[in-house]
Amino acid sequence: MFNFSRYKYISLSVSGILIFSLYLVTFLVNKGFAHSLDFNGGLRAVVDVSEEIKKEDIEKFFVSEGISAVVILLDKEKFHYQIDIGLDAIPKIIGFNERNPSLNKKSQVIEQFISMLEVGLKISRENILSADQVGAIVGNELTSIGVNLVIVSLILMTVYLSFRFKFQFAVSASLALLHDVAMCIGFIGAFQIKPSVPLIAAILTLFGYSINDTIVIFDRIRENLANKKFNYSLSHTINLSIHQTLSRTFNTSFSTLIAVIAIIIGGATELFDFAIVLIFGILIGTYSSIFIAAPLLEIYEKFFPQKS
Repeated sequence: MFNFSRYKYISLSVSGILIFSLYLVTFLVNKGFAHSLDFNGGLRAVVDVSEEIKKEDIEKFFVSEGISAVVILLDKEKFHYQIDIGLDAIPKIIGFNERNPSLNKKSQVIEQFISMLEVGLKISRENILSADQVGAIVGNELTSIGVNLVIVSLILMTVYLSFRFKFQFAVSASLALLHDVAMCIGFIGAFQIKPSVPLIAAILTLFGYSINDTIVIFDRIRENLANKKFNYSLSHTINLSIHQTLSRTFNTSFSTLIAVIAIIIGGATELFDFAIVLIFGILIGTYSSIFIAAPLLEIYEKFFPQKS
């Protein structure tokens, strides 16, 4: 029987190093999180193009101009595309207009953006259905709501687990959840995945998935501790409980991964980032239930032993 408890300090150290590395890459290498229209503001246009103009053609044009653009097909029958670009692309839009003498250099940014679409993509002005500058107010509100939801969820889960199990179980599970959230946010920043509303949903989904997996193991630990037939140490009981629930943990994770991978294979490209974060979160949630939450319970008992 593999001794999970024996490697508790190694697993905790590996997690600490990995989290530190992810945020190091995020802030030192990438200079922060990726820019997102929803969270940082930017320019958004909806265009009606001919059948000859494909999504790849629009993306290729913006790549040639050094602009990171998100192109979404809104209507397959009418070939309506939504084009989102960040505020950091404004100097490049101005530069594009300056390279074309026929365009008005003194017009507002939105007008210059429209002119860029007309000249660069050969789209007539009447086929540019809308062009607006989007603020980051909604994104800020969503971020605030997301943070509040995480805090409230942690408090409620801690209270529930304190009554359902014991306080040390609640503390260990809550710290494991914080570990998962920190890991996922670091992953998003390190790999420059653009923050979006679906990513907030993914993190909150993983929140529930991880705590459910942890509760299964904790419930078995509690049952084994209450079983008078066994007089094992807490370390041995935790190790035994993990082995008893291991097949269920892996089966649940594997079946969930199949569903998420199906989103990547056959789903819309707009859900790709959502699915990638879910896959990473499922793997981390499974790992933390075994290698973080359970060891933390043993460490808590070591420093704050409970009276029989």
